[in-house]
Amino acid sequence: SSGINAEYGKICEGLARVQTEGWELAVLVNNHGSVGDTSIRMEEVSDIGYLEKYFLLNFISYQVLTSVFSDRFKASKRVCVNISSMAAVKPFQSFGCYCAIKAARMMAYQVIAEESADVRVLNYSPGPMKSPMTDDITANSHSTSIREYFASADWVDADASAAKMLKLVNEDSYQSGVQIDFYDR
Repeated sequence: SSGINAEYGKICEGLARVQTEGWELAVLVNNHGSVGDTSIRMEEVSDIGYLEKYFLLNFISYQVLTSVFSDRFKASKRVCVNISSMAAVKPFQSFGCYCAIKAARMMAYQVIAEESADVRVLNYSPGPMKSPMTDDITANSHSTSIREYFASADWVDADASAAKMLKLVNEDSYQSGVQIDFYDR
C-alpha cells in the first residue's frame, strides 16, 4: 500500500502544478503501461510481487490519474481517452496480464461513461504500431505464432492513428464509453 500511496502522491503533485482555470476543454489521453513478461504463459503467472507491480503500473495508477484529472478539471468539459487494444476484447497468447488489464481499463471507462454524463469517454484502439514493445514481444514471446505475427505485421502509421483519434474527439459524435478501433468506420 505504500507504493500505491506514493504513486497517488506523484500523480496529485504533478496535476496540482497544472493551471486548471479557463480551460474550455480538457482531454486526458491515458496510454501509460507495459505489456509485461510475454515469455511466460498465463497459467504460470504466480509471482505475487510481479502481479502487484504490474497491476499498480497498469491499472491502479491509470485509474488514479483518471480520477485526479477528472477532479482537477471539473469546471471544464472533460474527455477521457483510454488507449485500448484488441487485447481488451480478444485473448492473445503471451498477453495474459496485458489482456486482463486492457479489459479492466476499458470496463472502468465504460462505467465512468455510465456514471458521469458530464464526462465524454472514448476507448480508442489505435491499431498495431511498431514500437520497442513490439520489438520485445518479437524477441521474447513464448508463442511462435505471436513472434511470427509481430515480425511481419502490417503496422499502422502513428500519425494517421493519432489524427483519427483527434477527429473522433473533435467531432464528438461517438457514444460515450464505446470502443472504436482504428480500422472501424
